[in-house]
Amino acid sequence: MLLDSLYTNGSFYTQQGRRPRAHSVGVHGGRIVSLDDELPASLFRDVFDLGGAAVVPGFNDAHCHLSYVGQALVQADLRPAACGTMDELLAAVDRACLAAPEGAWVQGAGYDQNYLGNQHPTAEQLDAVSHGHPVWLMHNSRHMGVANTAAFDRAGYPGRRNVTAPDGGAAPADTDGRAFGLLQETARALVMDAIPGPGVEDVAEMVGAGSAALLELGVTSITEPGLGAPQHIGHSLSDIAGYQLARDAGKLGVRATVMPYLTTLHGLGDADVEGSSGTPPVARMGLDLGMRSGFGDEWLRLGPAKILSDGSLIGRSAFMCCDYQHEAGGPEGNRGLLQFPAQELRRRVIGAHRAGWQVATHAIGDAALDVVLDIFEEAQKLYPRQDARHRIEHVNVAGDDQIKRLASLGLIPVPQGRFINELGDGAARALGPERTRLSYRVKSLLDAGIEIPASTDAPVVSGDPLLNIHDLVNRRTSSGADFGPEERISVAQAVRAYTVGSAHAVHEDHYKGSLAPGMLADFVALTEDIYEVPADTLRDVRVAATVVGGRLVHGSLKG
Repeated sequence: MLLDSLYTNGSFYTQQGRRPRAHSVGVHGGRIVSLDDELPASLFRDVFDLGGAAVVPGFNDAHCHLSYVGQALVQADLRPAACGTMDELLAAVDRACLAAPEGAWVQGAGYDQNYLGNQHPTAEQLDAVSHGHPVWLMHNSRHMGVANTAAFDRAGYPGRRNVTAPDGGAAPADTDGRAFGLLQETARALVMDAIPGPGVEDVAEMVGAGSAALLELGVTSITEPGLGAPQHIGHSLSDIAGYQLARDAGKLGVRATVMPYLTTLHGLGDADVEGSSGTPPVARMGLDLGMRSGFGDEWLRLGPAKILSDGSLIGRSAFMCCDYQHEAGGPEGNRGLLQFPAQELRRRVIGAHRAGWQVATHAIGDAALDVVLDIFEEAQKLYPRQDARHRIEHVNVAGDDQIKRLASLGLIPVPQGRFINELGDGAARALGPERTRLSYRVKSLLDAGIEIPASTDAPVVSGDPLLNIHDLVNRRTSSGADFGPEERISVAQAVRAYTVGSAHAVHEDHYKGSLAPGMLADFVALTEDIYEVPADTLRDVRVAATVVGGRLVHGSLKG
């Protein structure tokens, strides 16, 4: 019997310290069985010539909304690259409304007010181009959005009146009490709850479309942060069923680790016991039948439970220790907000920790970071666990002492390098020059001894790993401004984060993230060697071929 495939004549960067380079990789049953000449070519059924290409393990996006990547492909594209002005955005909405069936909801995603004269679209502006359709536009942060009057009508708020935001949200209104259209944080649900939710088949289609798009970029694994709680994040209560259907139908092309949103967890009904410090017990929080992080297999697996503690930096809703930089016409004294009262956040996070979950808490502002650090420290004191690897998503603003504390508590920060380019100018305006140096820190995290993952938060920004690596290495905004140049890292550090680091962040580094016998045969051939090209040309490197489980799924190779 012949083994499956041999990929040879490549320059493999294995991410293995003992054997950092190889020229051939042998594959059987989806896993690596040999490096270099350990097994002769005659033992393999198929032999592929990489033509000397540089090869790295498959890129693993540790924080990627795969289903939303797919959904964005069928919505109006409002990203700054597509709509650079308010007039262009309104024209895109106009076209989408003209093309939509009568009475149907029209949705768009990706707008950023920082590229629109620091103005969000208003309901009245959308009314003028909606042709009678209810319209909902999602901000690129996905922490806010704008609805037109017809959308408010459908949601039970005729004329945009009597709109009351829930705790953790805001719905700005004029002096007559009419909502402007902008809904922030938890207030998004006021309109989003009225939009017909996608079914299991719809989610499966989104997952399939997102998979196909990411495979072209060399992404072979993702972690989707937050599913199953459409009032917070996710499409429906059956999101994971959509993932399962996508897998059954052969549409799940990338390996997916999925995070149920923490509000989908509930009390498990077991007897409480007192914590080790003598404090009142915190009830265990879990899914039905006690399932928790780690359930599943190498293609579809439950990861951490995800929860938001605060909002968006460029949207100025992230919870900060100091006021945002004031802008003319904007509110004064704004420090953002927590999405949950601190005690409620504590109850949920510690309950999930106690039940054995890995927990991933979104914290962008430095004040939110302090709240989350306190909760994780208390959780470990009350209910000690070995190697929990709890995560803090984003950590967009952090001081030196907070980074030291992250390291000492064994927490994993999950940064996004691409934010520097696409969102950096807006972040700098929000923070001011003194506090900008505390933003999007990466080298400081590495210097503290933390194994960091790499991620994009796509579709908030581009999901392209090579653009992300470019920005981690160069740290320049879209306007060309340097952004914390002292936080630049090397290509080798960025690639390790995208492979070993991302696998480590979800307890998958024993079978994913490096190229060695026994590991998954997921790797990417590049058009140029990113370890050798000038730093300012990293963005020009492309993916020539993507291999998942030893099978070529994108590009072409000589066979």
